[in-house]
Amino acid sequence: MKKILLVALASITCGAGNSAAFAEGTPITSDTQAETAVTKSAPGSEKKANDSQSAPIVKSKMLFEEEPLATVLPDAEAVKKALEKRLPELDAMIAADPKNDNLYTARGDCYAKLGKDERAVEDFDAAIKLNASLQQNYELRGLSLARLNRVKEAVADYSQALKLGPVSYELYVRRAAGQGLLKDHKAAIDDANEALKLKPNSVQALVVLANHQAALGKLQDALGNLNKVLELDMKKGDAYLLRGFVNKSLGNAKASEEDLKMAAELGVKIPETTTK
Repeated sequence: MKKILLVALASITCGAGNSAAFAEGTPITSDTQAETAVTKSAPGSEKKANDSQSAPIVKSKMLFEEEPLATVLPDAEAVKKALEKRLPELDAMIAADPKNDNLYTARGDCYAKLGKDERAVEDFDAAIKLNASLQQNYELRGLSLARLNRVKEAVADYSQALKLGPVSYELYVRRAAGQGLLKDHKAAIDDANEALKLKPNSVQALVVLANHQAALGKLQDALGNLNKVLELDMKKGDAYLLRGFVNKSLGNAKASEEDLKMAAELGVKIPETTTK
């Protein structure tokens, strides 16, 4: 009975924490990756690309470089307007140069940041069809596919991105989370361990690792990693939830009760299976 409940909780935790890692990336950000792609890809378009960048994006980057403690954030609405302004510019550039894969990547990135992931995937498809050797297209398409809940395809893209290299913490932790959503717990553990080699004290990777160790019945290993997570971040509610369940499966009733209470206080919804 305990093992069944454990897998049930692992699925719940996986569906929450893993999804966040799997599709990590905010649609509207101050990132200038799309601008860089256009500037590099279209000769003579440098001035046009630079003119389309919004002041809040550039100013925000400068503030953080000059004043590390500054809390000034880019105006999300201004960023959105700047991205929307760039779309027709990119449409025109693609019409003039339809074989330029970097332009499709730039437009796809704009669509992704605007939350239009289906349109983004279409552009990343076009970019990859023109040039299948660039890692960034697979990574970006993987993020959009993940947000569209096309898990298997997203995992395949993260795998191709890792194959093309260079490997990165972000790719390993995203693929680990995706493998978890596909119920491949061993693959999730392997990828989480690879992520931790690159970023040893990653709370995110440790939670993913512990989650799937628990799902495979490796309760002591999971408990050790969850203890480490909570040493690093005492406010990690989903870690308390998972540790509460692990403690319950290990027969540590009092510790389990305390963990579940803390999880609830931190705003985590407690599954009914943990209270029965």
